[in-house]
Amino acid sequence: MNPNSHHPYEIKVRAFAFACDVIRAFPQGRLDTPSLKVWSQLIAAATSTGAHLEEAAAAGSRAHFLSLIRGALREVREANYWLRILTATQLAGHQRVTALVEESRELVAIITTIARNTDRNR
Repeated sequence: MNPNSHHPYEIKVRAFAFACDVIRAFPQGRLDTPSLKVWSQLIAAATSTGAHLEEAAAAGSRAHFLSLIRGALREVREANYWLRILTATQLAGHQRVTALVEESRELVAIITTIARNTDRNR
């Protein structure tokens, strides 16, 4: 871990932590329909990001690895979208996602770099 950062270097660990943080941010109690829908989509995308990265670690070829990394990138971009929707519309729990928006942007940048470097080295 970087002593100047609270983020781990390992992308799989960081994606796992992001998914856990999203789940922990889920508001307790009864939610209105739009809030529940957006939170459900957000949780699905955030957890799927890490699942794709875990799968990529066991890929049988560089092409398969790249395909799974691109899947992780799609999912983290989707998570970022739902976080922005929560914030813009001030749905239930929107106050708890500010740091998650920034983390999703950073994950997009990191996974984009992994995909580009992998594609370039094919």
